[in-house]
Amino acid sequence: MMETENELRPPRMSMEEAIALSSAMTDADFPTVAPAEDVSDALVQRLVAAARGVGRPSLTAPGKHSPMLNLRVSEAMKADLERVAAIKGVRQSDVVREALDRWLNEALVAA
Repeated sequence: MMETENELRPPRMSMEEAIALSSAMTDADFPTVAPAEDVSDALVQRLVAAARGVGRPSLTAPGKHSPMLNLRVSEAMKADLERVAAIKGVRQSDVVREALDRWLNEALVAA
């Protein structure tokens, strides 16, 4: 009988066997690769930042989280947003940010 991808399979070893095996392991069981001597500090910093889960650069100030807004829109508005972002080759958040910035500037001038 052929197993499907989603079918559960019996474990290869018991939990006790797995614990006994892993408790006998040493650092020598986990080979490491020495870093190349020509690794730049900039590359190391980028890798460390990526490992920390650092996202996009702050729009507020370096090292500060930018405030976030969540809002609901109609399906038509979402489709238009996706289309404009694709045409301009930018993220949807960039389109929304630019549109909101323009609207706020006009509203403040009119006030």
